[in-house]
Parts: sequence; structure tokens; C-alpha cells
Amino acid sequence: MTLGDFERILKSRGYRMTNQRRIIARELEEARHLSAEEIYDRVKEEHPEMGLSTVYRTLDLLHELGVVRKEDFGDGYARYELMTEKPHHHARCRSCGTVIEFNEELVEYLALQVERETGFVTDWHELMLYGRCARCAERGDL
Repeated sequence: MTLGDFERILKSRGYRMTNQRRIIARELEEARHLSAEEIYDRVKEEHPEMGLSTVYRTLDLLHELGVVRKEDFGDGYARYELMTEKPHHHARCRSCGTVIEFNEELVEYLALQVERETGFVTDWHELMLYGRCARCAERGDL
């Protein structure tokens, strides 16, 4: 999703593209899985007029509009990323907290198989794997 797409979605729903919304969307374009606090920390020096509550309100609006996805990786923070065209999945290291994204055609196949067998119509799917990343597994971390 680009800033232009984002602006079109906002306008179609009766919202304006404010400077704060543009700044937050740019941060989400640059990095994935950011918390509201991380976004705030990244922008506060250059944009001291923006408060943490503005970041939270903006993220809530963007989530409500379907522009961002809100994730819970079990680290105590909601994490946000711009919606992508294609579902992707995550693996989270229980030792260091690293989150790895991956696409796997078998998951796509599984979703189609469930649809065929049950009639359930899938709008979106996501898989979260928990374990240890290669570095932590090699070191023997638990």
C-alpha cells in the first residue's frame, strides 16, 4: 500500500490526509511490526508537536479503515504494519523476540482446502509459529 492508496482510502471514507497521518504512514512504510511507542520514538525529535495519544488515535483509525493490520506477538505491545496485497505469516522467537515473516504456499493450499471441505469463505488468514530463531537455537537458548 502506498501513501497515495492510503490517501484515497481516507478521502473515500470522509477523512483528510493530515500531516500526522502522513508521518505515521511513512514510518509504517519504512519498517514493519512497529508498536505505537516505537513510532512515537522515531518521530518525536523531528515532530515534537505529535504526542503519543495522536499516534494511538491514528493507528486505531487506520486499523478501523483496514489500512493497517494490528498484530499481537506476545511481547506486551500491539504491533502494526500496512496491509499488503497478499497474506503473510510470522514466526516469533520465544528467546529473543525476533519476528520473521514468511510466505508459504502450503498455508494458501490449506486455506483453499478448508474452503472446499467446509464452505467457509476465507477473507484473510495468518499463521503464527513460536519457537527459537536460528541464532538462539544454535546457542542453545531456551
